[in-house]
Amino acid sequence: MKKVLLFSLFGALVLTSCGDKNKKGETEGTTEATKELVAKPTAPKAEGPIRILFVGNSHTEYFASFPKMLEALAKENNKQVEVKSLLEMGVSIDKIIAANQKDADKLFGQTDKDGNYFDYVILQEATPVAIQELDKYKANTKNVHDQVIKNSPGVATYIYGLTVPFEYNERDYKDYQPMLIDNGVAVAKALPNTGFLNFSAVLGAAYEGKEGYTAIKDGKDVLRHTDSSRHMLNDAVFVNSIVLYQTLFGETPKIPQQLPLSTGTGDDHDIKLMDVTKGVMNPEALLKIATSFK
Repeated sequence: MKKVLLFSLFGALVLTSCGDKNKKGETEGTTEATKELVAKPTAPKAEGPIRILFVGNSHTEYFASFPKMLEALAKENNKQVEVKSLLEMGVSIDKIIAANQKDADKLFGQTDKDGNYFDYVILQEATPVAIQELDKYKANTKNVHDQVIKNSPGVATYIYGLTVPFEYNERDYKDYQPMLIDNGVAVAKALPNTGFLNFSAVLGAAYEGKEGYTAIKDGKDVLRHTDSSRHMLNDAVFVNSIVLYQTLFGETPKIPQQLPLSTGTGDDHDIKLMDVTKGVMNPEALLKIATSFK
């Protein structure tokens, strides 16, 4: 596993740029924007494989991998799926595309006889941009969307709902998470045929102990790594990959015995196939949580 991670100074940036307590009233609880329903996009009718593109950084693939997990779930459930990725560690969408320009140009230039090369695109922005630079967030996602629709005019796009890198029960989490959701919703509404993947709500249900799940083991968070990045660990990617699968295909997947999961969080660890019961702490409870978001 590549562990050369460019950690963002997100906590310090938020505290300095979002100001002091003047923001508190605007961010506490669920705001009006998040109460509004973001319409689920309509996917084009595919002839042959369903193609899904992930554009993101280490929150899409690091300790565990959303693209690899979705691909494995689709295979187990006899879905003909091709998963593509444009990934770069620790940067925003515009820099992800710039770092993978040749691959991006090739992917965006592909055509399919059904009129849409890509059926779904999942866009994951860098956390500092997503919470502090809404205009850039909108511009970055629009730029990718505009390139995709040249050969995939019917593509269904989803905005990946990020989670702030604070402990779930901290005041900072409660203050700033609604801002992050509001911005993601605003970006989704600014693009045609685009939805919002509220992954943070799924994590919140797990942190709250829904379905008997326990997020703390031996004093450690088993959903997110306890460093400044708070990257999702196996349990979190597992439960949110089920939610993603349900969102795309309208059904709860059968869970295979093995899935691509992280062997650990050290430099010498990697993602490999392993028994779900060994790599995920309580898969039964997490499956029930995911199903409640169907």
